Amino acid sequence: MINPNVTKEPALVFSIFKDYGPEILFNNSELDENTALTLVMSGMTIVEMDKSSIGRLDGTKNPKMLGPIPVPDHEQLKAIAIPFETEITSSSDERIAAAGHRLCVAYFIFEGVAVREVLDSYGLIEPYFTLIGRSMQKESNIEPSSIKQLYTRMIDMFSGKIPRIFAINSDSSLKEMIGKRLEYADTYLLCDIDKKIMYILLYNPSMDVWRRREINRVANELNLNMFKRSMRIKTIEDVKEMVRILEILNIEIAPV
Repeated sequence: MINPNVTKEPALVFSIFKDYGPEILFNNSELDENTALTLVMSGMTIVEMDKSSIGRLDGTKNPKMLGPIPVPDHEQLKAIAIPFETEITSSSDERIAAAGHRLCVAYFIFEGVAVREVLDSYGLIEPYFTLIGRSMQKESNIEPSSIKQLYTRMIDMFSGKIPRIFAINSDSSLKEMIGKRLEYADTYLLCDIDKKIMYILLYNPSMDVWRRREINRVANELNLNMFKRSMRIKTIEDVKEMVRILEILNIEIAPV
């Protein structure tokens, strides 16, 4: 899992704001109905206070992750909320009908010891949620089976089965890459969390020694700040070896 001290997979409470108020469509957590609804109501208040957090799953605006949110009657648990709008099927509420969208909020529930790692991963969680939730752009597509599929794919990401990939820009800043097809960069940091290896993929064979030193510095800082020095760093310059690693992870790099 995200944290070696975490023994339980994250759970999900998924709510949608119907004409009559919030309704829970999916709950695989240990929370009973009343506790889950209390969490949803407190989460709705937080979302209302930060409406800029509400995103769209068409890629125009990623939802903003909110939290950690205390879980009622469960001091050891925390939740993060991911709010987004979905296109309505129909509504008898004039305001909702005029807006054309309903509010949905996904609450991922974690053991408290995992919160720091979850918050540090917002740069991956927000765009990844948007990417895999595209089918939920319309209310008619939101049902328990599609929510469960979303949950399963998010668990793959939380558990480290999805690698984290960063391109190193010319100014040494990092850009996290999302998806299976990456835009070209001369250097990538490919973090296989499951195997605890950070690959430095050097695509530019004529890179000077100063650039190499800077890349190593950036890699070590990322390992320290994000992964608490848990990753073994391995530099790859051989193109065939790069291709082999990328193929195993089902990733391809766009041509220049």
